[in-house]
Amino acid sequence: MRISRIQIENFRNFASLDVGLSENAVIVGENKIGKSNLLYALRLILDPSLPDSARKLREEDFWDGLERPLGDTDRIVISIELADFEDDENKLAVLAEHLIEPDPMVAKLTYVWQPVPGLEDGPKKNADYEFIVYGGGRPENRINYQIRQRLPMELMPALRDCENDLARWGRSPLKPLLDKAAGEIDSDDYGTLQEIAGGIDEATKRLTEIGEISSIAKSISDKLVDMVGSAQALEMILRFSPADANKLIRALRLFIDGGVRSIADASLGSANLLYFALKTLEYEQMVAEGDRDHTFMAIEEPEAHLHPTLQRLIFRSYLKPREEGAGDSTKHSSTVLMTTHSPHIASVTPLKDFVVLRHSKDSNATEAVSTAEIDLEENDVDDLERYIDVNRGEVLFAKGVILVEGESEKFLLPTLARQQGIDLDELGISVCSIAGTNFAPYLRLFGPTGLNIPVVALTDFDQRSPKEDGTARTPLGPKRVVTTLIKAKILTESDITPEKYELGEDYGIFVNSRTFEVDLYLSDLHAEIAIAMTSLTESAKMKLRIDKLWADDKGYLDEKRLLKDIESISKGRFAQRLAGVIAKSKTKACPDYIIKGLKYVTERCK
Repeated sequence: MRISRIQIENFRNFASLDVGLSENAVIVGENKIGKSNLLYALRLILDPSLPDSARKLREEDFWDGLERPLGDTDRIVISIELADFEDDENKLAVLAEHLIEPDPMVAKLTYVWQPVPGLEDGPKKNADYEFIVYGGGRPENRINYQIRQRLPMELMPALRDCENDLARWGRSPLKPLLDKAAGEIDSDDYGTLQEIAGGIDEATKRLTEIGEISSIAKSISDKLVDMVGSAQALEMILRFSPADANKLIRALRLFIDGGVRSIADASLGSANLLYFALKTLEYEQMVAEGDRDHTFMAIEEPEAHLHPTLQRLIFRSYLKPREEGAGDSTKHSSTVLMTTHSPHIASVTPLKDFVVLRHSKDSNATEAVSTAEIDLEENDVDDLERYIDVNRGEVLFAKGVILVEGESEKFLLPTLARQQGIDLDELGISVCSIAGTNFAPYLRLFGPTGLNIPVVALTDFDQRSPKEDGTARTPLGPKRVVTTLIKAKILTESDITPEKYELGEDYGIFVNSRTFEVDLYLSDLHAEIAIAMTSLTESAKMKLRIDKLWADDKGYLDEKRLLKDIESISKGRFAQRLAGVIAKSKTKACPDYIIKGLKYVTERCK
């Protein structure tokens, strides 16, 4: 089962949101964009722990863009659509009355906060409003508590106190697991329990007979008598655990580091790790026992107190469960709805599970874009997931993206931008090397038909040698622009040809005149290149060549020799050193195509 669609009208920062979801939802976006509000909207429908008093909203819960005073037609509406449940007879039984589509089956649940019918002068106060929750798109088809009991949403808040919850028996997720175990013990094992309880009782007695220990118990009893008198004082003794065999299992507590430390002594990260594991087992057990049919796990900022490696491992198990083993049951019994700022969690998130929240350009509201709704081929999805995994997912949090062919451009772009007075970090723009020239899937993901994030692609002209008969070959760069725009479904073959490749600049694709390093040289950075090369090479011949031929004469250029010398050092190492040289200089020299690309993306980010 999954939530396949969310629709929200007039709730807090959402004026009109309509977004489709995949298996799970990893919700990303800047601070104050409404990630927690989105989860709260879902809780109004699904959370059984939320009392009806909390479902009664207030005027400030209406979107700020509505005219005040509010009219009798202004309502808050929150709807979810549920899919992929028709093969489970229990879920089907719960949702059968709320279907809106028969094949494949889709159910719809809706919450509405609206003026009470029959008001003569329109709503004036909170008492003039009511909430209703109904299914199937029919207001008369009211939802009862059974829906929230069988398909509950469980919230793990951002400021959760995992250590305290684990230590308090009434709140510990260990409790239902031990309660179940205690209820299933057969008669033979119960006899063993009685023997263990007797042994514990004897050990406790011997310990408390030690004079120093018994004096503590006596001093506590005496103090209680002094305070409230013998009639009101509590009967108190020191013990390891209850002597009752029935309560012995429930007295078990978790210890770590081989049993030498309690949860209270654990790090916050260890407590969070245990908490997630126990809660998952609890949800799976409740589904297996028939106490519920599915769990919607809402987790706010799960990265708190977790090392990046643990973040990746834990949430890979949630979002990419193994085909066999424990992860498989999680996939079928739970749906994960998660808000995060962690690029480490984003790096293990299936590409189709992202929901990106951002400010609408047209209104003072939050809009959402889902990767589930982007038309991508399976191979492109695989390539993009591998790319995001390796690059730790930072690109999903960017306000703008500059795509480049290799590491050289990635190292140098931020420095070249700063020399132009542009701080890419300040603007939230990420420079991403795609390690090649296949820009199409990246433009499909980030471009206007995808997440619609301002995106630029910088690529080489790549002039080719003539054919054997002297006929000129079409350069690779212009052909690449055409292929990229067509594959990214931005233009069609009738819209652009290699001869008109510069039209690609209208869509954020900028081509240099040669290759990256050669264009740096031609843009009046020859002196900086000479300094970087000289500092890196140990070749006397190369140093002489640099000094005599082109360090002080930008008019001289042997492109093949220059590129060969740079490759002998390694392009990445050269780019890193050159970035340092440029940063120390006062030059604003920069290839023209890069200046155009920076202007394109920064204007759209602003």
